[in-house]
Amino acid sequence: MKTNFGFSSKMHLFIIVSSLVIAIGLAVGIICQFVAGGFFNYGADWADYKEVTITYEYVEYGSKDKVVEICDEAFAAAGVKSFAKNIHGSTNTGGEITYRFTLSTKIEELREAVTAINNAIKAGIEDGTLVLSNGAAYVGNTIKGGSTALTRMSIALAVVIVFHFVYFALRYKLSMAIAAVIADVHNLALFVALLAITRVPLGSTMFAFAAITVVVTVLCTCFAFDRVRKNLKDDSINKLSINEQVDAGANQNFMVNILVPACLAGAAVLMFALLSISSLSPLAVISPVMCALVGFVACAYGNTFFTPAVYCGIRSLEDKMTTAQKAPSKDSQGK
Repeated sequence: MKTNFGFSSKMHLFIIVSSLVIAIGLAVGIICQFVAGGFFNYGADWADYKEVTITYEYVEYGSKDKVVEICDEAFAAAGVKSFAKNIHGSTNTGGEITYRFTLSTKIEELREAVTAINNAIKAGIEDGTLVLSNGAAYVGNTIKGGSTALTRMSIALAVVIVFHFVYFALRYKLSMAIAAVIADVHNLALFVALLAITRVPLGSTMFAFAAITVVVTVLCTCFAFDRVRKNLKDDSINKLSINEQVDAGANQNFMVNILVPACLAGAAVLMFALLSISSLSPLAVISPVMCALVGFVACAYGNTFFTPAVYCGIRSLEDKMTTAQKAPSKDSQGK
């Protein structure tokens, strides 16, 4: 699909739009840092929670199913519902089950359920073969941001961006390499700003989708600048002005810049939707699905509109500098 959209003539408009969105995201994040508990809306595995831990043992061989049944009945009677359940170290002789609840769940109701669980097991369920080692309810506070993961992701992204620049500088032109790096930084900044503005509930999957956003940008710029290089070999396009050349390449590559991030976002949504079915916890997939959609918006806008317009400006500046260097000086003209 080709369009006749004039990207080059709207460079200043795209720069203003991007700058405004990033500035608004920064402002929203800073305000929320002081009045709403964080720069981002922490959720998923970064959300604070209440948890009930049931540790059980069998005097003789048995099954965990009876323990799960006792717990489910106790929570239902107390009027509470967990959003996650994990079974650790389950064996024929015992194990541990943890139930997580939203922070708004009343701790008194959880303690009431724990008491009911303790009493039910102590009453001699399964002919006295099951005994309870410990049952407890507590409030869990997560460590926001994951400093180790953030550091590693930052290093990885820096390596990708540097490699992107070097590869483009060697394979294409310096102007293309500069435009590619600007695209990487722009799309990543836009991704972060949109997360702050939309208040998407964030967890550790944010790091994965930040990396995916940069990788998609690298792929799209490869397609885009390869198209520009091929067009330069076409005499009918090579005779056009810089603006017309850039517009021609961007219009030819329009659908690629939309479909690549759309396909990856769709794949991510499908994958996490299937995981939610297997885990029976829809809340666990809200964060990654929303991050995938935000990443799609950042890449689609950045690669389709912002990058061609900015490259046009860089290319025009490069050609002016080249022309100025080739122009004979007044002294050489006098001689």
